[in-house]
Amino acid sequence: MKYSVIDISSSSISLIIAEADERKAEIIFKDRASISLLHYLDGKKLTERGTEKLVEALKVMRDECEKFGVRHCYLISTAALRVIENCDEVSKIVEEKTGLPVNFMDGKTEAYCDYIANLYYASYENAVLIDLGGKSLEICDLTKGSKEDMVCLDFGLLDVHRKFIKKIQPNEKEAKDIKKFVSDKFDDADIPKKEVFATAVMVGATNHAVYDIYADYADVKSEDGVKSIEYKKFKKLVAHLLGDAERSTLILNNAPEKLYLIGPATIVLKTLFKRFGVKHILVSDRGVKEGYLQLVLEGKESGMYYDFETKTSGGAVRETSAAAPKSKQTRKAVKKVRPEEKGGVSEEGKKQAKTETAQPAAPAKKRGRPRKQGAVPIQAEAEPKNDEPAPENEVGEQ
Repeated sequence: MKYSVIDISSSSISLIIAEADERKAEIIFKDRASISLLHYLDGKKLTERGTEKLVEALKVMRDECEKFGVRHCYLISTAALRVIENCDEVSKIVEEKTGLPVNFMDGKTEAYCDYIANLYYASYENAVLIDLGGKSLEICDLTKGSKEDMVCLDFGLLDVHRKFIKKIQPNEKEAKDIKKFVSDKFDDADIPKKEVFATAVMVGATNHAVYDIYADYADVKSEDGVKSIEYKKFKKLVAHLLGDAERSTLILNNAPEKLYLIGPATIVLKTLFKRFGVKHILVSDRGVKEGYLQLVLEGKESGMYYDFETKTSGGAVRETSAAAPKSKQTRKAVKKVRPEEKGGVSEEGKKQAKTETAQPAAPAKKRGRPRKQGAVPIQAEAEPKNDEPAPENEVGEQ
């Protein structure tokens, strides 16, 4: 059966479609629409125009799901809707106009989904996961497995930009102010310093954009599907982005939709890399959506979904934490007929995504260059196995 997960984040709306059963899922399609809901805020409320833009984008992705024969579609939202005051009103309009019930995700769960999707990297030497969002930052110690060990900081790159950067890109003084600000935040959250982490794993759309810019600037290519960053070259990139006249061209050529986020993102990353003293920096293709779907399939996460066969909503309303908005829905299942409005398919969405790239089985602790990555499905196992390779087209370690 085919499942899909749509994620409303602060700077985009993204989609994965997977062929799945109760224990595993293989990604067969991906899409992303660049839309920053935070640009449509009136105070702390999402405007009517912002709600319309959100609904339009969701209709396009809903229709993509239908064309692929998806049965159950889960719509999740992280900090993007958590931070607005009229989230209940917006989610009600979204469900009325698209049929998709919104599953609000608190910060700890968001970080835990990142962790679950990237368990493979726990086999590397003292690995830490870094996910930079517009309204939150997730940092996960991959040597620990409890949701309570996950760290979600209640500020993001958009907050940093608005607080410190007067123009589009930061200057050197603003960069120093940002570094001090985030360093203090990391200290307050008891984020470890040197000699704790040796491998940094970058997750999320903004980190992927950072890598694309880095690869262009440093003229490097991924080897055997492995995306890695050299810290010395990365420091030179940060210096280039702080003062070179061609910095905007570099960003526009590689990640125009992240124009406002790349500057603060690279400063935050450099601060973290130096703080940790990491030896290896890797970029993962997996994130919140993959982790959420895996937890749903394993029965470890509940959520409302849209059933394309019955044209109704089903599933269970998940318990929300104090950090997440309290949904007014308390019933186990909600039946609603989807309106028949249809939207167009984005140009990016017309291209079928390649099978999700994950990783093969690995030793207990890795040092140095990572092994070649193979194309395998989403992992179904909670812990990586170190003594046997993953069968072809079966789930191994992440």
